[in-house]
Amino acid sequence: MSYYKTTPFSGNVEKALEVAWNTFLPHGFTVTENTAESIELTGPGSLMAKGQDPAVGISKISISAAHNELSIKAEFGGINKTVKFMILLIVSLSVFFLVLFGILFNKEMPTARIVLLSLGPLIPWPIVIPLMAIWMKSRATKTLNALLTNITTLA
Repeated sequence: MSYYKTTPFSGNVEKALEVAWNTFLPHGFTVTENTAESIELTGPGSLMAKGQDPAVGISKISISAAHNELSIKAEFGGINKTVKFMILLIVSLSVFFLVLFGILFNKEMPTARIVLLSLGPLIPWPIVIPLMAIWMKSRATKTLNALLTNITTLA
């Protein structure tokens, strides 16, 4: 699990699970397991649209109440899939530009200059992609922390 947090809970378990249910279903989550003291949902698992709710980066979430505690376990599969897609895109663009500029400027420019021209615009991405992953995971973690607080308060 990418996220796990437990908090003391002595409220109504049904109400707590209803709050979680109402939070995730509008974002395209599907219920995979639903019992009297727990609920497990699977998310759409993508973060490709700008301004999307950070909860959409969660691929699987389990909320359970037992022994006067409420716990949330979540996997950030959507975030991981988005990061892998971005890495694949940058690698593909690098190869494409190297081949394209190698063919276009083969006899006119030295090889070192072709490589610099091809890869120059992509140099910041190995730094930007991990920063974006950290940012997306922190947003999803804040969302889950707020959900845990809201559940314990409302139920």
